[in-house]
Amino acid sequence: MVSLSKASSILFAASSISSHVANAHLMPKDFDAAEFAVRLKKFRADAKIKEATNKAIGKVRGAQVKATSEQSRIGNPEPGGTTPETFLDGHEFIPPQEGDSRGPCPIINCMANHGFINRSGQDVPAFILAELATTLFDLPPTMFLPVVNMAIFAGQVIVAENGETTLDIERLWSRPGEERDASQVFPNPLRVLTEEVLGIPESEGFEPSNEETFTNFRYTVDEDLLQKLLARSTDGVLTIRDHQEHLKDRIRDSIETDIFFNFSEESMAVAANQYLFPVMLMGDQLDDFSFLSTDTIETFWRQFRFPEGFAPRSVRFGAAFDVTAFNEARQAWQTANIENAEEVFEEAKGEVKEEKDEEESESGTPPSADLATM
Repeated sequence: MVSLSKASSILFAASSISSHVANAHLMPKDFDAAEFAVRLKKFRADAKIKEATNKAIGKVRGAQVKATSEQSRIGNPEPGGTTPETFLDGHEFIPPQEGDSRGPCPIINCMANHGFINRSGQDVPAFILAELATTLFDLPPTMFLPVVNMAIFAGQVIVAENGETTLDIERLWSRPGEERDASQVFPNPLRVLTEEVLGIPESEGFEPSNEETFTNFRYTVDEDLLQKLLARSTDGVLTIRDHQEHLKDRIRDSIETDIFFNFSEESMAVAANQYLFPVMLMGDQLDDFSFLSTDTIETFWRQFRFPEGFAPRSVRFGAAFDVTAFNEARQAWQTANIENAEEVFEEAKGEVKEEKDEEESESGTPPSADLATM
């Protein structure tokens, strides 16, 4: 298991506020893909040795663990086995129970629903999320460290005096942090403040202090957004390109219809990866990372669930899997997403400003201010 000591974790987070937090999910410039490929190969090989050793001394993780796993609520970051058939043993999908915590990141929610972190979603060792990037997805820990770092500096992580860092994943909804406008299927939160909603009298159930009205809106997958994403499929699959077009439409629609829309440079970097992850991380093809079945995408968003038989490609294909090419493809698509987001954002702002200026010109009022502060 790739690990960080408690002390070094805190020091790393503190030293990286200007880089990781500012650059969100961008891969560090000094990332060595070849070196990571060597480490990943050793990581998987060590897991096989450990599994064989445990079997030899009678600590078989098969039927006994599987039989008791559904009663366990404590997260176990180690997979059930080293083959595609056994990887999720002991990590069967169990939907959240009443009182469980879930957040805006579907990947982290999947970790909880499959027991790789505490199934309650509470008191989760924060830096285990970075370790699971490698265990589950063949990504370097540096890909998920920004999530932890942003959570720490946003006050969402509890840092104990002894250096332990724990997280209730529901707190990731708080801003600033991982949750952003223009999510794939979650609504921009302040869109709940429509004239229609604000006009509902307290006598009919809307009270200004009723947080449940607000949280239920922002914590629930927007069915319209989900259907718009799924409708892009014409042959039973959704591609990276489909998700890129969905991102563009989310930005355009947000600028045109959400007066509270906020989309910073950091938000673009976060979105650039979030719109890639479902397709790239859950696919089962050796060297084509660009598509995933529409059914799998829908189940992922509705249940926060890994596909049946899920295993990372380095487990599924072994030495045949080129992890360097995988990470290079992710980086290229992320870069393209950032460029697309910047271009669409500026175009849409310009169009809205032009329309507003025309309206004000016709009405005889002074032209509107630049929208650069959005």
